[in-house]
Amino acid sequence: MKNMCLIPFKVCLLCTVLASCAVPKSGAVDEISTNDIPFGLNSPETSAPATTTTVVLTSPLTGSTFEQADFYFVDGSSLERVRLEIPSPTDLQGVFAALIAGLPDPAHTKIKTLLPVDFVAVIDVEGGVANVNAKRVYLDSIKPNEQRLAIAQIVLTLTSQPGIGQVTFSVGGKAIGVPRGRGDIAGAGTPVTFDDYKMLISK
Repeated sequence: MKNMCLIPFKVCLLCTVLASCAVPKSGAVDEISTNDIPFGLNSPETSAPATTTTVVLTSPLTGSTFEQADFYFVDGSSLERVRLEIPSPTDLQGVFAALIAGLPDPAHTKIKTLLPVDFVAVIDVEGGVANVNAKRVYLDSIKPNEQRLAIAQIVLTLTSQPGIGQVTFSVGGKAIGVPRGRGDIAGAGTPVTFDDYKMLISK
């Protein structure tokens, strides 16, 4: 009989405890001092800020109507994203031509393209892979210490266009290798991606 009487008592005690923890429906609200908030829960937002600058400029290429596309140009030893307005309708060949043309002068004197004006290439796309097929060995006309940035310009820009995930390079239809962002060389015909060069983007 004693055991049977203990059960209701325990239930009542549990209900009392739960009731004391519940959020009150009315009454005064006590404000907690910011010094008493644990674990830094009141700290400001710590998410990383945007790492690139977006500037809308009109490409020097002529056209009646324009649309926007993301390009990567060289600023010192890194790359910066610039949003250009280029002639519409556009395709990868038009994007490549705008990349070669560079920025309107003197819009950004520090930001430039390392790609020579006589850089001629045909851009073919198959299954999300863009192949940059040049008519001659264009890397020879670029300083050795700038070749990685020049390739990064092409890869980052092309893979920023819809439907393009990888880029390959060839000269006269023959696959070649190119430097990746970290300095190693991708083998001939090996596709490279945005991630292979993102460490070169200005922080």
